[in-house]
Amino acid sequence: MRVTADRMVLLTVVNRWFHLREPTFVGAGQSYWIEAGELCVDRGGGRVSRHCGDMCR
Repeated sequence: MRVTADRMVLLTVVNRWFHLREPTFVGAGQSYWIEAGELCVDRGGGRVSRHCGDMCR
């Protein structure tokens, strides 16, 4: 499921269970999702950045 940021956010945790190894900025209007153990951020113009993290419970 993709989520679209309504304002610029600094993510360290996504949905309480995915902890990023380094904080990541997501700009207003950019969408993000978890795929294959990474946070993916659609930066626009066909660019998707990927950021490592760990799933925790």
